[in-house]
Amino acid sequence: MNPSELERIKERIPSGWEVDFRENIPFLKKTFPFTSYRSGFEFVSALAAIAEEMDHHPDLTLRYDCVTVEITTHSKKTLTDLDFSFAEKTEEEFTNRI
Repeated sequence: MNPSELERIKERIPSGWEVDFRENIPFLKKTFPFTSYRSGFEFVSALAAIAEEMDHHPDLTLRYDCVTVEITTHSKKTLTDLDFSFAEKTEEEFTNRI
């Protein structure tokens, strides 16, 4: 991915999200804070329902006080509109919880 492509992606993603790479494959990543393990777990459950609905599945890491979301389109080995849509839906879900 060249620098201009990366800049275009950064302009599309919601606030607080970052673009990272694993084995040269880009993914979107954000960590969401929570005040309890249970509230983080409930967020993960909500994201699982969204993922099933979209048939697009993120990597979710649940810790005591936060949840980290990583999303890419594994089959394409790049970011697609599905990833941006999932990031937006994740933001909506988080905003509805605070």
